[in-house]
Amino acid sequence: MSKPVTMIELFYDLVFVYMISRATALIHHLEHGVIAPLALVAFVFVVIVFINSWMVQSVFINRFGQSSWTDIGFTFVDMMIVLYMANSFSAHLHANLQPFYIAAGLLSLTLCLQYLIVLVQTNNAADRNIARAFAAILGGRTLAFLIAGWLPGPLGTIIAVVGVVASWIAPAFTGRYTHQHPIIFGHLLERLTELSIVMFGETIVGIAGFFTQQRFSITSIIIFVIVASLFFCLYRHV
Repeated sequence: MSKPVTMIELFYDLVFVYMISRATALIHHLEHGVIAPLALVAFVFVVIVFINSWMVQSVFINRFGQSSWTDIGFTFVDMMIVLYMANSFSAHLHANLQPFYIAAGLLSLTLCLQYLIVLVQTNNAADRNIARAFAAILGGRTLAFLIAGWLPGPLGTIIAVVGVVASWIAPAFTGRYTHQHPIIFGHLLERLTELSIVMFGETIVGIAGFFTQQRFSITSIIIFVIVASLFFCLYRHV
């Protein structure tokens, strides 16, 4: 069974590439030549939130996406939320993350609603079980983020982390349902490959500044070789 990747999906992936470029700003600022530990933790957390959201959306489209106007509408709403999220955190460790948590909660809510729509519309028992399980997981994730957005300080962050970790682990316990409607591996692999290639494009843009008359040096060549080697590793495994 095969399923083509649509242009809407590729359009959706572009906002995640922008998010990655924004998230890397968290680790651009060095303290005494090294990345501050808290900045690195914040970077990892933000990236995990986005990747988890991308995976949930991608798996939903893989199983249930039909390129309907409902799916397209949710996709555009999610894109706007992700764009807002990508601009709602800062490299400053004391920055207020409550807007980020609230936006993440709204993104989880839209994903939850998509599964609830499937639950209402489908008559297939396996699909109903899958939709019910993921709607519950995303409902818990939504609640955790909205509470984190309401509570200031470290307590809100702890609740947000618990919500993300739980939503990351919980799908592993849905195997008795998902094996009855497995994902289309070729479709998901194509999405991941195309997303990786676009990210490499952003990487090329990022290193272009080393290839000017003023900055070109042996360091420029080493940087390009590293990027080319990473791309070669991706190419060999596709």
